[in-house]
Amino acid sequence: MSMRELARQLDIAVSGLYRYVQNKRELWFACIDKDFENLSKEMDEIESNHKGNDLELLQKIGTYFLQLSQDNFPLFKFMFLTEPPSSNKEKGPFELQCSKFGFSNLINIISRAMKSGEILKTNPLLLSLTIWGFVLGPAIISSPMFAYFFEDVPTDVFNIDVYHSYVLSSLKKVYGNEN
Repeated sequence: MSMRELARQLDIAVSGLYRYVQNKRELWFACIDKDFENLSKEMDEIESNHKGNDLELLQKIGTYFLQLSQDNFPLFKFMFLTEPPSSNKEKGPFELQCSKFGFSNLINIISRAMKSGEILKTNPLLLSLTIWGFVLGPAIISSPMFAYFFEDVPTDVFNIDVYHSYVLSSLKKVYGNEN
C-alpha cells in the first residue's frame, strides 16, 4: 500500500500523514513497536498469573505463542515473518525507539531458570534463540498458511493440538534437562 493510499483510507492529506511518519519504514516500526509492546504485556500477564516453576512458565508462553499463530495469523506474520520496508533515509524516531519486547521476557525467564538450576544450559541468549526457532517453525507449520498441506490428512494422523503438545514437551531436551 502506498502512503498516498493509506492517507486516503485514513481520510487525511498525504502531507498530514508525513507529519507523523517520514516513510513506510517508519510507519512499519511504529506499528510493530505497538504490537511487540502488547505481546510483552500478554507475556507479563501470563507470568504474573503463573504459579509454578519457570519451565512450566516457558511451556505456557510457548502455548500462547503457538495459539497466537493460529488465532491471528496476519498479526503473527506481520510481527515475526515480515521485514521492514527498505529506506535510504537515516533511521527515524520510531525505528530508533522501537523495543524488542517479548524476546527480553524470554531471556529474563531463561536466565532466572538457569540461576535456579531448572535449566542446565549456561547461555541465556543462545538458548532463547534456540527456543525461539524451535517454536517458530511449528507456529508457521500449523498456521492457516500451511493448512492446505494437511486438509486431506486424517486428524488421527496429524492433529494440531497433539503436534503442539509434542513440540512443547520436546522443549525439555532443548533446555538440556533430558536426553
